[in-house]
Amino acid sequence: MLVHLEGFDLHYECVGAGRPMLMLHGGYLDHRHMMEEMEPAFADHSGWLRLYPDLPGHGRTGVAEGMINHDHILAAVLAFVEAVLPGQHYAASGMSVGGHLVRGLVRRCPERLLGVMFNGTPFVTDYAERTVPVPVALRQEAGFADAAGPALGTLQFLQPVHDLAIAAWHQRNMAPARALLQESFALKSWEPEHYAYSFDLAPPAPFPGPSLILCGRQDPVAGYRDAWPSVEDYPRASFAVLDLGGHLIAPARPELFRALVADWLERMETESA
Repeated sequence: MLVHLEGFDLHYECVGAGRPMLMLHGGYLDHRHMMEEMEPAFADHSGWLRLYPDLPGHGRTGVAEGMINHDHILAAVLAFVEAVLPGQHYAASGMSVGGHLVRGLVRRCPERLLGVMFNGTPFVTDYAERTVPVPVALRQEAGFADAAGPALGTLQFLQPVHDLAIAAWHQRNMAPARALLQESFALKSWEPEHYAYSFDLAPPAPFPGPSLILCGRQDPVAGYRDAWPSVEDYPRASFAVLDLGGHLIAPARPELFRALVADWLERMETESA
């Protein structure tokens, strides 16, 4: 589906009906990986309308003239929400840069949010200032190098376990998304001065909704130490650091990921009931 925003079209997929949830994907990716990773948790949780947009410059979504930083991208996300969910309350989940945008939503419109989820989200904007573990290889399956192909170096950096499952995940999700990526725009928007918002990300008050903060113990991109101080901003948050997760937590630990997401859904459902 397409929605026309000021200066560009935004593509999104829509699944289910009921309470709305906004799903924001990671960088170099598009809506596909969020659908693959999040949908299994809804098997026993009907009553949710899941919205999976492609962020500006990713997938089938364009870029407006002059769009360069995350203030602009957050404004586009807010415009999308108003176009498809005018005046409604909704939950929001984001992976990596998607979680960075969810943090922006918490700062801009906390009263609209039923709950929030952060998956591999950097809580320090400048990569050079983050506390992250050194990339490590804990295990590699036979045939991984051939299965990974040109993505070998990327997957070896992102993940501590180099198995055929993560190589297959790449082929289903990252490879086709990279083919559509407007890379010059994406790289510019991820520069420290453009990745940082023009406003303080600390919530104006502790966010009261059920929350979930997931970190990879071996995540060399976002780490886990920088996220911990933020639990005081999210007093209803479950905080989990997953061994063997790397930056790509969901495809590495799918059953545990599904269980943690299902618990978050149940907490929001109980809250609204």
